[in-house]
Amino acid sequence: MKLALLRDAGLTHWYELKRQHGNFTGLSILNRYLVILALANAPMPHYLHPSSWLLVTYFWLSLISTANGATLNESTKSIGLSPLLEYREALSFEATPEDLATADDRWQAVESDPVNLGFQEAAFWLKGTFTTGKLTTTDWILEQPYPLIDQLNVFIYRDKKLEYQWFSGDSKPFPERALSHAHFLFPIQLKENSSYQIFIKVQNTEAMELPLRLMQYNYFTTADNQRAVIDGIFYGFLIIMAAYNLVLYLNIRDRSYLYYVAYVVSMLLFFMSQKGVLYQYFFPYSPTLHHYSIPFILMMALHSIAYFFKDFLSLPEQTPRIWLVIKGILIFNILSAILVFVLSYQTVIFLIIGNAAFAASFALGIAIHLSRSGQKTAQMVLAGWTLLIICIVFMTLSKMGIFYNDFMAEYGMRLGTSFEILIFSFALSYRINEERQAKEAALKQVNSERSERIRAQELALQHEVDARQAKEEALTQQKLLNENLEQLVHERTATLEKTLVDLEKANKELELLSSKDGLTGIFNRRAFDERILEEWARSSRDQLPLSLLMVDIDYFKKINDTKGHQCGDYVLKEITKQMKLLVSRPTDLIARYGGEEFAVLLQNTPKKGAEHVATELVSHIAQHSLTWEGLPFTVTISIGLHTMLASDSQSFESLIAAADGALYNAKQNGRNQWVSVN
Repeated sequence: MKLALLRDAGLTHWYELKRQHGNFTGLSILNRYLVILALANAPMPHYLHPSSWLLVTYFWLSLISTANGATLNESTKSIGLSPLLEYREALSFEATPEDLATADDRWQAVESDPVNLGFQEAAFWLKGTFTTGKLTTTDWILEQPYPLIDQLNVFIYRDKKLEYQWFSGDSKPFPERALSHAHFLFPIQLKENSSYQIFIKVQNTEAMELPLRLMQYNYFTTADNQRAVIDGIFYGFLIIMAAYNLVLYLNIRDRSYLYYVAYVVSMLLFFMSQKGVLYQYFFPYSPTLHHYSIPFILMMALHSIAYFFKDFLSLPEQTPRIWLVIKGILIFNILSAILVFVLSYQTVIFLIIGNAAFAASFALGIAIHLSRSGQKTAQMVLAGWTLLIICIVFMTLSKMGIFYNDFMAEYGMRLGTSFEILIFSFALSYRINEERQAKEAALKQVNSERSERIRAQELALQHEVDARQAKEEALTQQKLLNENLEQLVHERTATLEKTLVDLEKANKELELLSSKDGLTGIFNRRAFDERILEEWARSSRDQLPLSLLMVDIDYFKKINDTKGHQCGDYVLKEITKQMKLLVSRPTDLIARYGGEEFAVLLQNTPKKGAEHVATELVSHIAQHSLTWEGLPFTVTISIGLHTMLASDSQSFESLIAAADGALYNAKQNGRNQWVSVN
């Protein structure tokens, strides 16, 4: 449309510039618009002076013409070939330029810079012509930096005589390339004052992107070294982040870190495959493996980031329906990767890319939804994910030529990934800090309760000392009066006996009070420690099984944080009541072990009996409805249980440790269940 308008206006100079410079990627969109209006005598907004903008436009055109002219001379170091090329679809019998029809009018000018024909199943021919003047060097490199091209056949003619031909592409083993490099490189000896014609036959199952450049050899080596440094820094950054978080996983054993490491590694493999490094160094003799590795790397990346979000944001617990949708996306992703062996490669790539785009948008919506609830970790995830999407959008716009920027076109994806991975790492560190603070608060509470118990024990001992002193004084007076008044002795004896009875009763009541939990009214940790020692001795003596259930209220901290500590106390009391209903044998013991954790000691109870009690407790608590401030809600519990036959070679601590370990497994497996030690 633009070319027709300009030709109709008789602007042959514009058409020549268009032929040389493609879509004028060096110009801003505004300048392109203004130069079209000015040269075509089209109406222009009153606030834009045609002559001034036309001068600016031709100034830019002069700069572009100097850099990307069709004639190579002493000042030329690098030239992009896209503006010089024409293309057409190849016929099946056309294997070399000699097979092309001489009177073929189906050639079309390349409308993009660089050449990008999109996804095409057919093969295409490209041709272009350039001339040389006086040159400073004859050593040149023809570079095709996009390495994912299946078939790339290059023919170079000088004065209509074939001088070079190469048959390359990543469908051939890597060692068969003209130069050992991740990009496609073709060495050329150019002669001065000559005319050259280039023919390229290309076929690809992925995007047909051809940012072809012709560069002086020395200029290429300098630019290539700079790119290698940038790539090395980027790859090193990903490797360091993966190694650092792998060490954290080995120490913390939090699966979020393992999924994060898998995501970083998959992104590293993805970028290495896109740059051709994976093919060059890992399987240079297996083009098929290289060809099919990309769908599976994309599948690995999507799965690892999805499971990272699942654990890091607790998606199954907070948004179970959304997690079901994500599982559907992952299943579709697996099927798409498997279908690469059945359907065409392009179809599978479209399926995977479309699924990934939908998943990325869906993940952005999830992050926004959770961020609005005030979750700091979700807000950090939203920031990283948004930066990645913004950089991808800028990179896509740059590659399409809509908003061209060399840096974003080349490094936009890597820049966004670096931001995302760095922010996700900060989010993981933030969560570690939150968990550490929660543990410190719990430890502080335990120490406070322990101090209170110690003070109560000291007070009880003081009362016992006072009672003994009173008893000794009474006995002394009894001895003094016994010699004189027998009747008085009898009266005092009776009084003393009554005092002793009351004192013993008071001591028992005091001991009972010191063994009870003040909030729930059940036995406390001290009573549990004394009782399990007795039951362990009885089990060892009578050779009867002893079972222990360690019970923990799920998400109790969340109840305190969202509903308040008074509601937390109410939940503890209600759970205690329900446990008393189900554990009612006189010989059984229910004790508050600490915080929201309880211990149930079952005397003379085999493993099946203990498992039955655990099943009843988990089911009953989950079904029991609680009400706070007029709103109903439910809570669940997790139980770890173990049954042992006591012996002299073991101690009751092993029983507690085993049951506590089973409780940890119940928590890790999803809560609201019991786990028994095998």
